[in-house]
Amino acid sequence: MKSKYILFLLLLISYEVAGQIYNVEQRRLVTDTTGWAGKVSLSVSASKFTKSVFSLNASSHLQYKTDRDLYLFIVNYDIINADGENFDNRAYAHLRYNRKLNEWVRLEYFFQIQNNALTKVRERILNGIGARMKLSNFEKAKFYFGLAYMHEYEVLTEPVIKNNDHRISSYFTFTLLPEDGISLSNTTYIQPLIKDFNDYRVSNDTNLQFAISKNLHFSTIFTFLYDAKPPIEVPSLNYQIRNGIIYKF
Repeated sequence: MKSKYILFLLLLISYEVAGQIYNVEQRRLVTDTTGWAGKVSLSVSASKFTKSVFSLNASSHLQYKTDRDLYLFIVNYDIINADGENFDNRAYAHLRYNRKLNEWVRLEYFFQIQNNALTKVRERILNGIGARMKLSNFEKAKFYFGLAYMHEYEVLTEPVIKNNDHRISSYFTFTLLPEDGISLSNTTYIQPLIKDFNDYRVSNDTNLQFAISKNLHFSTIFTFLYDAKPPIEVPSLNYQIRNGIIYKF
């Protein structure tokens, strides 16, 4: 009965977990000017059937841009609670720095810390450095490719396992702006273990946004993650569907 209830709960709020690869590409703020930019988003769901269910997603994004440098800081928190029991509890913080080398290539450094109860990740700390390459120069159709070295330290639970790994992190991303107020972006990550290419993760993230007003946007996001060697009792394929409101400033 408990497993059936959990399934019903996840269907009710229309989302399943996909949180091992954080897609920062979908969270970049495209601006034509230098200086500060940011956005915050909040979605809340509450219901009561045979049990009381509460879910919350909160995120914030702060960005500072100069002619050659870009600084990103992003924080996100998710929780699903039913009658005092947490079925989902995950959070992450991501810091990224870009240095423009020329019109087509940027140097990237990133640091991330996260946890995810559903995928048994008690702690994961990432450090990486690499290059981000622009593949097109169209104003309404932007394509990029990124390639980086990434160090990964993680602590898994049930049973407790500590991993200290080195991975390649590559991605291909595009953003289409067919009309004012409408955007479609897609990013695919591939992250193989350097010492064993059979241990890899593939993540895809698609984001469609419509402008409601100058600062308010409606967003639909679909994400899936495939992990060739996930933690024990965690499925290889996970996905997420989310609708929400975003305020940009």
